[in-house]
Amino acid sequence: MREAEIEAQNRNPAIERMMAILQQLERAPNGLGLKRLVEQSGVTRSTVYRILNSLTAHGLVRQLENSDYVLGSRLLSLADAVGMPSGGQVAKAAQPHLDFVARSLGETAKISIYDRGHVLVVAVAPGTKQHALHARVGEQLPIHAGGSSKALFAFLPEAERQRIYSRPLTLYNERTLIEPEALEEELSRVREQGWARDHGEFSASVNSYAAPIRDRSGDVVAAVSIPFLAGRDAEYEQLVRATALATADRISIGLG
Repeated sequence: MREAEIEAQNRNPAIERMMAILQQLERAPNGLGLKRLVEQSGVTRSTVYRILNSLTAHGLVRQLENSDYVLGSRLLSLADAVGMPSGGQVAKAAQPHLDFVARSLGETAKISIYDRGHVLVVAVAPGTKQHALHARVGEQLPIHAGGSSKALFAFLPEAERQRIYSRPLTLYNERTLIEPEALEEELSRVREQGWARDHGEFSASVNSYAAPIRDRSGDVVAAVSIPFLAGRDAEYEQLVRATALATADRISIGLG
């Protein structure tokens, strides 16, 4: 039996159903009604109703006047209590630098950390350009596709990389690397050059440049990335890459 199947068997079905509801609400900031939640989650109506009642009682979900449900404010206090090693510290130190990138370059800038097999966005500065790409704090991204993902993946211990390779990796499009040999070659290149490029392997219309952020001991604790729409010329790409590298250096110095 594969590791993923064993892990699935050891999960609590009630909590899995609750998480399915919360994930649907996470993707719908304006709210969802009971009918839509039942349709999208695949959970029975009576079960969804009981889950919503429990979540509402604990402040994790709130019901609007139109009877739709949204995430509740209790999640904010829970988020404040999350112990993300280096994540909160990096986010706080990085925010002024992200804001500068967003103002000067016009593109969105974000900070991501490695989080149990995935990449988690912990800080964002929205771009000022009309077509600047959207990113949000709390967004979870795949570890093997994307600029910040590869900038973090490249510096994980070999044992952790092998653990990730032991599970199937999602093929998002023809540019996505999912074979361990191809990924290891790409990650070796990232380590050598000190930056990573997303050339549309997660979303075909999105490119990005990312660079690792190091703490005072020299360990990679996060990555800064600047996503932008594909199709820009080489000069602009060089500007984005240089900005990502310079921003990572400034944040790393601040952490030292």
